[in-house]
Amino acid sequence: MTGRRRSPTRRWWTGRGLGFSAAGLLGWGLLLWIMGLDVVHALALGAALVALIALRRAPAVNVHQDWPDGVDSRSDVGARREVARLSWSMQGYESRVQRQSVRRLHEIAAYRLSEGGLDLDDPRDYLACQSALGERAYRVVSEPDERPLYDDFVAAVAAVEKLGTETRGPARPGSRGDRR
Repeated sequence: MTGRRRSPTRRWWTGRGLGFSAAGLLGWGLLLWIMGLDVVHALALGAALVALIALRRAPAVNVHQDWPDGVDSRSDVGARREVARLSWSMQGYESRVQRQSVRRLHEIAAYRLSEGGLDLDDPRDYLACQSALGERAYRVVSEPDERPLYDDFVAAVAAVEKLGTETRGPARPGSRGDRR
């Protein structure tokens, strides 16, 4: 166990406070004994008075309570950070996925569809994109600012993953890839 080192001034104040407490206990105890209390009760009441007086002063605990520095030593990039950020954003309020996850899926789907000659954001490729992804997945992917239900999002992720594994054939009729 590692502890903080106390500075010599801190030890001096602690020793000084302890000395004042012992002197106060003996002083109040002696005064109460002179007034007619027996020794045990005089010392007990003296200790209570010393504790009451000592508690009037705020203890020097957590004296440094400033805001933390703005510089964070952790990196904002990297696989672990990305996985942590993604996992926290997957399921939010009311079993809906956060917008940042949907936007990221939209970017990935747009990239994978562009490899097949389709543009996710072009209304002319609407039918071809919908047939490639499926209606449910296309609804999630085409609206990146909406918060879909978790099950719909999972279905969209599965559909986008299938896009990357399918063998590339000729462009679908009516898509931009057909208009070269």
